[in-house]
Amino acid sequence: SKVVAGELDNGFAIIRPPGHHAEPGLAGGYCLINNIAVAASYARAKLGVAKALIVDFDVHHGQGTQKIFLHDPSVMYFSVHRWRNYYPFLQSGGPTTVGAGPGRGYNVNVGWTRKGMGDEEYFAVWERLLMPMAREFQPDLILVSSGFDGAAGDMGECDVSPECFGLLTGALMSLGPAVCALEGGYVRSVLQACVKHVVRALLDPQSPRKYKECEEQACDDRQGLDILDTIESSAAKCIRATFQAHAPYWKCLGTKTE
Repeated sequence: SKVVAGELDNGFAIIRPPGHHAEPGLAGGYCLINNIAVAASYARAKLGVAKALIVDFDVHHGQGTQKIFLHDPSVMYFSVHRWRNYYPFLQSGGPTTVGAGPGRGYNVNVGWTRKGMGDEEYFAVWERLLMPMAREFQPDLILVSSGFDGAAGDMGECDVSPECFGLLTGALMSLGPAVCALEGGYVRSVLQACVKHVVRALLDPQSPRKYKECEEQACDDRQGLDILDTIESSAAKCIRATFQAHAPYWKCLGTKTE
């Protein structure tokens, strides 16, 4: 509430247990209450927030958050996670689950089909999908399910650096006030490093500029190559699948019709 009121610029909630697997009336995946969903619902009902963006970069799909907002066009849920043969083992974590009814187009899944995805793959998701879609959505509040089990050295068998999580958070800050809530993360030293970089980003008004500079440098380094031609091939395929599934709903993706 203090972030929405402008008393704080951004926030980080250090919460245990995590929440994004919890569904209405059903706990699961170490999650009892869906903290981020409660925050979004409260902000909508009590704080005058018209539209909320939830970004979930925990290595597991937040099927609970997805289920809660599947029909809701006022809450955009964007998740990047490992998918297929990975908890919670649901087909609905794939790219074709785009929402239902009036919520179609507002549920976005980038589901990795292999382990080992790192900084470049996550930057590609932000550049090609998340940031253009979020700018078009124009959220009043950004909520982040900040799970760090995809960090290098944690149990998710991915390779995202703590510095990358900080930069990705900085990008989200360019959209509006951001509140992060801790989700997964099981190796204490890795978790500490990731939280440090995210909190540092939240405290630094220059974080959006730092992300932009990093993005521009990466573009120069690619020397004209498309970003999807420079990352792991299965990751590029996953990003393209999500792009194709959502192209009918978003002008920024090129094929939306009025």
